[in-house]
Amino acid sequence: MINADLRVVMIVIDALPHRHVSAELTPNIWRQACEGGRAPEGGLSLPMSVTYANHAAFITGVDPSETGVYGNHSWIDGEGWVPSPKAGPRARTLFDRVAAAGGRSVTVVGDHKLIAQMGGDCADEVWPPGGWIPDGTACCEFGYPADAAVVAAAQSANLNADLVVLHLNQPDTTSHLYGPDSSQAIKQYGATDGAYGELIDALADGWDHTVVITLSDHDQETIADQTSVALADALSGFVHLEVATDGTGALIHGDVGPDALNAMRAVPGIESAERLSEDVWMAWTEPGRMFDAAPITLGGQHGSPRCRTQLAIVSGGASEAEPLMRWVETAQPSALEWAPLIAELLGLEKG
Repeated sequence: MINADLRVVMIVIDALPHRHVSAELTPNIWRQACEGGRAPEGGLSLPMSVTYANHAAFITGVDPSETGVYGNHSWIDGEGWVPSPKAGPRARTLFDRVAAAGGRSVTVVGDHKLIAQMGGDCADEVWPPGGWIPDGTACCEFGYPADAAVVAAAQSANLNADLVVLHLNQPDTTSHLYGPDSSQAIKQYGATDGAYGELIDALADGWDHTVVITLSDHDQETIADQTSVALADALSGFVHLEVATDGTGALIHGDVGPDALNAMRAVPGIESAERLSEDVWMAWTEPGRMFDAAPITLGGQHGSPRCRTQLAIVSGGASEAEPLMRWVETAQPSALEWAPLIAELLGLEKG
């Protein structure tokens, strides 16, 4: 039976750097950190520091070796690497488990593809509905719902639920366009903090029985050289290997033997590579380089282990929040830890 006396809220701010959170720039987030608890070194993303793999981790707690969701691409036997939202979470989600326990859940996100990626259609209230952006929705330069649209949708939703998952996307867009330490990105972090403050205000009714977990999915790094790092070309002769590149990280499926590993490491712009599971490897670029040439100049990217640091804050008025606040102050929580913690808070059955 679900813990009906508790509301757990997960707020994910896409690409907001832990290092840029401060009393001056992000006062609303800083207040939650001070009144609650904050991981001093931040949280830790999956090895591929990308959006879809980490959101799948947040909502399932299941390792990529089981789900195939290693990055923004997922491995499916017989199909190869496919876009992760197409594959979905491929594991039981918190939305599933809340529903099975007779509870109610809500999700409002600033990246419409996250509805499929996180299995959000199983929630009782979903925005954007079906993962489709309603006509007239204010969007960012990349076509994702703007923070203001997410706030408006959240304010219109019934947030009296057992599980609420909210997501703000604009820091990621601005950091991609101009770089994570650019003046434009810094300004956006402040603006998104304002939107975050409005989400916190929307949770005021019921705050005394609410636990809020505030996260980011990854950091970003500055791109100085727009020339694509040609990993796929270097491995094209190894017909048993399949490559999926994404920003400053890349996934390789297959048996990477010594010859392939040497070929990979010899590619100009490659920093290193490591095995993630029995049949999946990861490679990443040197700082300032990326794998995929973009149609426009990009100031920032992510994917490499350099971008694994996540924001990790626990706050709220529920008594159940207190031990988590103290725990996070001495921890560097993994992206895979949050779903089991939330399940335990809500009294959900294991699995």
